[in-house]
Amino acid sequence: MVHVQFNPELLSTLKEKVVVLTGGATGIGRSAVTQFVGKHRLTRYRRYDYADYATEAGCKVVFGDVNEAAARELKSTLGDSVRFQHCDTSSYQSQLDLFTLAETTYGQVDVVVANAGVANHKDVFDPNSDISVEPSMMEVDINLKGAIFTARIGMHYLRKIGGGDLILVSSIAGFKECGGLAPYTAKTKLVKGIEAGWRELGLPENEAEDVARSIVLCASANRSEEGKTHPGAKMPFAGKILWIAGGQAYEIEDAIQDLEPQWLGEENSKVLAKGQAFLASQGTSWDAEKLEQKTP
Repeated sequence: MVHVQFNPELLSTLKEKVVVLTGGATGIGRSAVTQFVGKHRLTRYRRYDYADYATEAGCKVVFGDVNEAAARELKSTLGDSVRFQHCDTSSYQSQLDLFTLAETTYGQVDVVVANAGVANHKDVFDPNSDISVEPSMMEVDINLKGAIFTARIGMHYLRKIGGGDLILVSSIAGFKECGGLAPYTAKTKLVKGIEAGWRELGLPENEAEDVARSIVLCASANRSEEGKTHPGAKMPFAGKILWIAGGQAYEIEDAIQDLEPQWLGEENSKVLAKGQAFLASQGTSWDAEKLEQKTP
């Protein structure tokens, strides 16, 4: 695990970049929209020291949400650099329309953030629940299926300009199992039910702006043409996982991969690497129809 520290000097690399973000009306998404567009101010936070600074990313942001009142209020405070469109992320067409708005308005898409998420804190495996009643799958529809839609459409637009940044937002439950929250583990943002107990235990807390700052960190990590980076970020900064705790970002994917021979076994790790190399090789496809089309 490596502590990745935000370097405000990289904000200038985002100037005039076009960001498409889902779930931007409230919480983390709202803070991310604000930080992508406007000025950041970061001061001493808990036990960590930061120098005061005020600088501006200066992005163009197109965001979607179903909370129209909060979304329009946010847009009114940020001005012409922001566009809002009602977007139900579980609807593929709704997301297509959001990206179309971005390209039509600003010409291209540079950064894509799949942030929209909901929580239904009812345990679908509760033995006391009524088995005859179909459980809600809204978390799967929005948090998982919706994120896949965002990634699929977003990658199409990023390919048009030769590449960009795709950022997926999740809770810790996205990679660490949590009892009683089976559908919810895909993604989350609502924590009201556990707030009091969490604080009683003295566990580290994050503010929405902390997570949003890490989203901006991910979007700017690879953009410097002068070799600048966020301290701790191993380059190229792609395919990484940032774990946010106590307002700080820690990269954990590299350590997971480096320790694979220990938790999987050295021989198994070698076999897996060989298999992964084959699957990634040119001409290999899971799609049998593609293989049949190549066969003379």
